[in-house]
Formats: sequence, C-alpha cells, structure tokens
Amino acid sequence: MRLSVLFAVLAFGAASPALAQTPAPAASVAASKGVVVADARTWLIGLGGSVAEPTAAEGAQVLTVADQPLPWTLTFYNCAAASLCDDVQYSAVFSGPITVEQINEWNRGNRYLKAFFVPGATPDAAGAVAQYDVVLTSTGTEQLQEPTVIWLQMLRQFAQSLAQAAQPTN
Repeated sequence: MRLSVLFAVLAFGAASPALAQTPAPAASVAASKGVVVADARTWLIGLGGSVAEPTAAEGAQVLTVADQPLPWTLTFYNCAAASLCDDVQYSAVFSGPITVEQINEWNRGNRYLKAFFVPGATPDAAGAVAQYDVVLTSTGTEQLQEPTVIWLQMLRQFAQSLAQAAQPTN
C-alpha cells in the first residue's frame, strides 16, 4: 500500500507545528543508531510523500510532508544535517473550533499519539497539536516503517474524533 493512501485523513486547516518539546538529553557516546535526515526524506518520497527539503529549527532538522488534506512534520533531534539522528517526533496542527475537553478526552482514551490544546483569540480560532515521539534503536530508514504507519493511523483517528465532536447533535 502506498503511503499516500494513508495520508487521506479528514482535512482541518493546518500549518507547520511549533517545536513544542525539548529534545532528549544527548548521549555521552557518539551516535551509532538512528537515521540520516536526507535518507528519511528519500524514503518518504519513495512511498509517495510530498516532502520538502529539510530545514533547521531550534537545534533540530525538520521535514515537512505536504500531502493533502493534512500536512505534517517529522522532526529529527540529537543530530546534525548529515549525521545519524536517534530521536524523532511526528507532528500535525489542527485548527478549530476545538475544545480542551476534546483534547483531554482523546488523551484519556488513547496511547501513542498525544495532543495538546492551543487556545485562540476566539473559540473558533482554538486548535490542537498532535504529536508522536519515537526513539530509534537501530540504524537505517526501515525502522521508520512501523512508527510511520502507527502515526498515520492514529492521526486519522484523531482527525475523525475532532470531526465527530464538531457534528451537530439532533
């Protein structure tokens, strides 16, 4: 199955998420596990993803996956542009109307993908950021396969939970 099929999640306005979490402390020994950002980008493109060139942000490397209807990012920590990165975070931004109760309900009932509420100037401008953190324990892009599938499945479920909550009840 091509990865782009899994990108078909419900659309909410999205933008690149802010890096909300700090990276794990750097290991005292040289990194001998992880992935190279350029290799991860090539791997995602090979699966049908529309992936921008990596950018640097707050000491991390970020890949923006612009597949529609929901763009997301993959952030690499504990690395330099051409070295192995052993700490990654998948992220996506959702815009409102979203309530803190919806986010709390999701976090109570689900593991892996966690979300946090982002207040807006008005209730309709509120949003959420969904994140999934992964520590890589071997070398190469094949170790991204399972986390990426989990991320995309959970992201779709999260989007559906927000859409269901927005439906008027009769």
